[in-house]
Amino acid sequence: MRRKLLLNLVAGSICLAGIFPSLSLAKPAPATAEAFAASPNISRVAISADGNRIAFGYTTATGETQVRVLDVPSKKTVGVTVGDKKLRSVRFEDGGDVLITASDTFRGFGPKAEVFRTFSFNFETANIRTLLATGGMVREYNSGVNLHSLLPDTPNRVIMSAYDVNNSNMISLNLYEVATNGVQVVTKALGNSNTIDWITDRAGTPLARVDHDADRKTTKLFLLGENNQSSEALRLDDTPAGGINLMGLSRQGRIIFSKPFESEFGELFSIDPKTGAIATFLRADGTELESVFRDPWSDVVVGVSIGGFEPMDQMISQDLQAAQATLEATFEGKIISIVSFSRDRKKIIARIQTPSTPPEYLLLEVDGPKVMRLGEAYPGLKNVPMGRLKATTFKARDGAEIPVYVTLPPGDQDIKNAPTIIFPHGGPEARDEPRFDYWTQFMATRGYVVIQPQFRGSTGFGKAHADAGRRQWGKRMQDDVSDAVAWAVKEGLSDPKKVCIVGGSYGGYAALAGATMTPDLYRCVVAVAGVSDLPRMIAQEKDDAGSSKSSSVNYWSEHIGADDRAAMEAASPRRLADQVRAPILLMHGRDDTVVRFEQSAGMASALKAAGKPYKLVELKGEDHWLSKTETRQQMLTELEAFLREHLGPGVN
Repeated sequence: MRRKLLLNLVAGSICLAGIFPSLSLAKPAPATAEAFAASPNISRVAISADGNRIAFGYTTATGETQVRVLDVPSKKTVGVTVGDKKLRSVRFEDGGDVLITASDTFRGFGPKAEVFRTFSFNFETANIRTLLATGGMVREYNSGVNLHSLLPDTPNRVIMSAYDVNNSNMISLNLYEVATNGVQVVTKALGNSNTIDWITDRAGTPLARVDHDADRKTTKLFLLGENNQSSEALRLDDTPAGGINLMGLSRQGRIIFSKPFESEFGELFSIDPKTGAIATFLRADGTELESVFRDPWSDVVVGVSIGGFEPMDQMISQDLQAAQATLEATFEGKIISIVSFSRDRKKIIARIQTPSTPPEYLLLEVDGPKVMRLGEAYPGLKNVPMGRLKATTFKARDGAEIPVYVTLPPGDQDIKNAPTIIFPHGGPEARDEPRFDYWTQFMATRGYVVIQPQFRGSTGFGKAHADAGRRQWGKRMQDDVSDAVAWAVKEGLSDPKKVCIVGGSYGGYAALAGATMTPDLYRCVVAVAGVSDLPRMIAQEKDDAGSSKSSSVNYWSEHIGADDRAAMEAASPRRLADQVRAPILLMHGRDDTVVRFEQSAGMASALKAAGKPYKLVELKGEDHWLSKTETRQQMLTELEAFLREHLGPGVN
């Protein structure tokens, strides 16, 4: 069965002010669950190579998601609707076509998977094309289609990869040059069963590929010569998942890559595609290098994201450094993120925000300098008093310093002995950031103190801090979360009799572990898409991979410690349901492909059998990331009612 095209044309012509709401005209709105759960009014803003067009995600008054394209000189706007699919990215290619990536949860020949598709949209003709979804045996249904390069010297053509058959009639990740009219596909290079990544030069010539052998846990970097003949340039052993990440190019055409398993704070390397000579490109000392920014018009790495207490974007190129400095001087105290720029870097799209201020988008014309405010992501939250974020550390029971973010309820009053929510993040190899977060602010505006410990296992604070969480599910990672409660009580911030734990994904696991392993600590528990049974999670990973050896199976097996069945069972909340004392609210997306719905359903069954108070809320049609407005609102509404019932009212 062939899938229908996701996108449909939206006709019309709208002036600039009609697309980007004026900040001065936005009206204050009550801080309802609906306001916090709303999809961003505008998002994923991108500018064309010549700087004359702006594309962006847009949510209509009826909640429909669209992608709109504005021709700035004529103020003409056209667009497409994404329908019930989920918008993931918007960008221009070199010839001016807009590339739209959307996803959908789909069950094909195996378990449910999140299938990503990229479409091209032509402003002049209004033609919409699906890229690289047909013409191969498995492309139509696989979840591995990826956009690699915009081919800056070849308008209306891009480089993509997808899983399909290779010349050995085996499934592999292959590289293709694709015309954005959706018609022509040229095979650039064929991978093998271990291939996980590719990189090309700006003309689309394959330069290198990365292979990962999940059985041997080795990662290899191959350089490609004439006729795509490969030569091994680097091998890393003891890499359960891919140990080499291809990041982009240097201005001299060298390949930039990282070795995430080896560096404490992050280091970028460069390799000459001709000679194989490797050198350090950039090193971060004392603060973690988290990610890079790549110029879409040249594939050159132009900036990095730095972690730590106050993560920031650091541009490498002087012109972008100057642009960021201009924006920081103009919007003092705001967090500035450059998200898109024209080929000459004279027109720059930036997003600004604070932990207490929702994002808005700006257009900087460098030669002005002239700043145009494009619009707010959440106009329904304008002038809503928000919580106040503070960053500090606390001492864990073993003396380790643990970073923590504390969001206090709105207002300037001193907070003492307040009802408190412990809010551990997902991942667990992830982190919280001191930026606007709808979930955190929703709870803070209800009058609760919200505490987000960056427990061991979290990223952003060095490899040692992240590695300290390995094989520590229900142990050290959980102790750090519990110690955050003890610290808040000792500081006089939190009422020990009014503490609830709330979390999503791994945070949901931490919430359920708190309910079962430290049952006297929490008055109530909320787990959204939480893991409850570690052996079942490993089994599900193997089922999804179709093998007991894959990158994902290796990663989770090593991080959790799957070789110790007894330890996994002892750290599984579902198997400890009889220890529960606090009421538990379970919420889970039915279409979650990361943590299966069965994890919450199994926990509910165990709680029912043990005679414990619980409620299971099924979020129909929702994925792991709460991508849909309706179910996000359902989640917040259920959360608010549950907290008020069991934790009581917050600080007035």
